[in-house]
Amino acid sequence: MITFEKLTQETKSRYPGYNFSWEILTRLILGNVAKRPFWLDIGAGSNILIEEQPGADFAVGMDIEKPDSVFYDNNTGAYCLGSVYTTPFKASTFDFITSRYTFEHLETPETALLEIGRVLKPDGLFIMQTTNTRNPLVMMARIIPFPVKKMLFRRLFRDNPSGTFKTFYKINTPASIRKSYGQLVLEKLILVEDILCQSEPLHLISRLLYDLMERFGAEDRRGNMIAIFRKSREK
Repeated sequence: MITFEKLTQETKSRYPGYNFSWEILTRLILGNVAKRPFWLDIGAGSNILIEEQPGADFAVGMDIEKPDSVFYDNNTGAYCLGSVYTTPFKASTFDFITSRYTFEHLETPETALLEIGRVLKPDGLFIMQTTNTRNPLVMMARIIPFPVKKMLFRRLFRDNPSGTFKTFYKINTPASIRKSYGQLVLEKLILVEDILCQSEPLHLISRLLYDLMERFGAEDRRGNMIAIFRKSREK
């Protein structure tokens, strides 16, 4: 049986130096939690990011619904129910805010970004990972009816990914991400074409797409966007 781990190893062997988007995001988080001790993760789900990347003095996971199983350390963290549009936090509370596969589900992401800028300390960082609608696979996913897509994603993926929730894609292009939102100024945009390892058919299709993008230099069509925003000290 071909496993996720085997396909991951095969990808690394075939493409030396290749990094999956989750590897890049993990390094960014680990590089910041120690020096930016107050961390908020938005759209936290079961709090897996905070569980797998320890080191913050205080880490809070926030989502609109609390799943059945949630991780948090009573000494260094908490879990909060709340909306990204109107969080329950005071201004300039957090040094570091993250969001993984949440913004494609927001109807008014600009409002959410302004709220993130409010609760982030001056010079603080916001790291967002989301999908790119210029990517061919994302384009295909958008035309599939939501109930069908929900069923397919649950069968194809081992976890409960963002694809099983309704999407709006209001900010999901490189051009939209490259803007400034209030005091949030884009510092870096990383575009990654993930080679999928959840099943062999997905692996072969996504590998072919990756090869074509590398051949034709189609960087702005890569499927994953990791954006690093910094809060300006100037209002």
